[in-house]
Formats: sequence, C-alpha cells, structure tokens
Amino acid sequence: MRVAVISAYYKEPLHVLRRCRESVRAQSGDVTHFMVADGFPVSDIDSWEGVIHIKVPNHADYGDTPRGVGAACASASGFDAICFLDADNWYEPNHVEAMRMIVEETGAQVVTATRRIFTIDGRMLGVCKESNGVDFNDTNCYFLTRAAFPACSAWLFKDAHESIVGDKVFWNAVQTGGYTRAHAITPTLCYVSTLAFHFEMFGEIPPDDSKVIVKMKGDRHFRMISYAQCKAMGGVRGC
Repeated sequence: MRVAVISAYYKEPLHVLRRCRESVRAQSGDVTHFMVADGFPVSDIDSWEGVIHIKVPNHADYGDTPRGVGAACASASGFDAICFLDADNWYEPNHVEAMRMIVEETGAQVVTATRRIFTIDGRMLGVCKESNGVDFNDTNCYFLTRAAFPACSAWLFKDAHESIVGDKVFWNAVQTGGYTRAHAITPTLCYVSTLAFHFEMFGEIPPDDSKVIVKMKGDRHFRMISYAQCKAMGGVRGC
C-alpha cells in the first residue's frame, strides 16, 4: 500500500519542520511525504530526501488549501491512502503500520487514530478525549483509503469563513460520505495544542495566551481570541 502523508506548513521553525519530517521518515513501508508550503516555502526542504515539496500561495485558511492541493496530487499520483500531519505535530514510529493493519483486518475505508496532546514546550497533557472517531476526529488522525478520497474536496470547496473550523467541516464530510470506519485506540499521533479547551480537558487552568474559538452574539462566523480576552468578556465560549 502506497501511503501519502500531507503536511501543510506555515512559518514553523526549521527544527519543528525537521521533527515532523523525521517522524514520517521513521515509518515503515512505502510512505511518501508531501510537504506543502502555505505561502512561505523553506528552501532547505527542496533537498530533503523522500519529500515532495509543493508551494502554493497563502490563502489565510489555516492550511486547508495546502491540504487539498496535496491530497489532489497524491490521488493523481496513484497513492492508495492519504494521511494529514500538520507541521508542528509528529507520528510515533508505528503509526502508519498500525493504520494499515487496521485496514487489512477490518476493510475500513477510513481509520481514525488516537492522539496525545502536548504543550508547545513539549509537555504531555494526556490522551485526548475529544478526538475519538465517534464524536469528532482531528485532521491529523485520519488514514483515508482511495474510496474516501472524495471527502478531501471539503478542504477546497467550502465557505472561506469556515476555515477556522475546517477540521469539523472535514469530519462532517467523512461522516456524510458514508465511508466505513474503524478507530485505533492506541495513541500514535502527537499533537501540539495552544487551545484553552485542551488544558481544561486535563484539569489545568489555560495560559492567558492560549486560544479560544468563539462566535460572539451578532457574529455570523467563528473567530479566534486569547483565553485572557475570553475571561475579560465574561467567559463567552464557542466551539
């Protein structure tokens, strides 16, 4: 099975990009890493062995366009499966193999992975309770077989204002697509979060600079504010 890992990146430091790349490089089997620049290409990546480097203009859509472009390239190149891995996250060495085995054992068209949540300074908060493959699945936790590739159009053909909650838009596309699904309970995805919700999930008080996605009274669309701003407004919360 030929697997494409699509990593959108945007101004991350080089050592963070390397961590992402090395985690994909450590996977067993036929795995190709597509790293898609979201408007700010890093020239070093051009020389990284085994990486297909794609450069697209920035569309200010939280990486949705780069994900969609990368997925389209992988599909056109005949890959059998697609994963998404944002540049600030990384895989455990057995991630792709674990996903492949579940496909072989269950015949699932979509496998959802379990993730561990980390702070930006590398401290592990715990195993995520939100992204469970039933109520929600995070962007980084998908293993899509070719039957489910049509869901990837959701990254590209949506209301631009929905990009801030693009992960939920994509989850909805997977659900409404009717694809058969299976969930891997062993965490193999490492996710760096700055969301206040994730600190609260593990009983911690969020830092003031952590992020909250809200829809204020009278607003048509969601927007992102700091936890400090949220507190100052009386704790108005969104998603």
